[in-house]
Amino acid sequence: MTLLNQAQVEQLKEITTHLRQVRQEKAIRIEEIAAQTLIRAGVLHALEEERFEELPEPIFLQGFIRRYGDALGLDGNALSHTLISNPVVRQDSKNDHNNSDNKPNTYIPLVVTYILLLVAASAGLLHILNPPQITSESLTPEVNNQQSIVSNTNKLTEK
Repeated sequence: MTLLNQAQVEQLKEITTHLRQVRQEKAIRIEEIAAQTLIRAGVLHALEEERFEELPEPIFLQGFIRRYGDALGLDGNALSHTLISNPVVRQDSKNDHNNSDNKPNTYIPLVVTYILLLVAASAGLLHILNPPQITSESLTPEVNNQQSIVSNTNKLTEK
């Protein structure tokens, strides 16, 4: 495992030594811990024997340490946070930092996009399903004149 710095490796050695001692004092077998924590026995053996190159990423190690400590009756959360307190050193962190400076950090929540899409779709449906109604005021003057002539002739014919 190459993602741990030297301080984290030393801290992990101390934690695993403490966990192994507590487990041995309580006379609990690794297989029992594996069954209780649902961590493979091979991973627990590698952890206790300090074969860190066989272990997964640090984030998984933190979870393993927390569950292992809890299974032994210790404060697993505190144990896992002692490993977190040392920052993870990444080999490509310099490149990530340079690339992130070139891009503006804009974040639009996905909910806002969905709301805007819903509003646009609703407006479009309203326009399609409810076309504007034609009123006599909105008619052109020629149509208004024709309607008034028709209404006047209807009045004359009625008399």
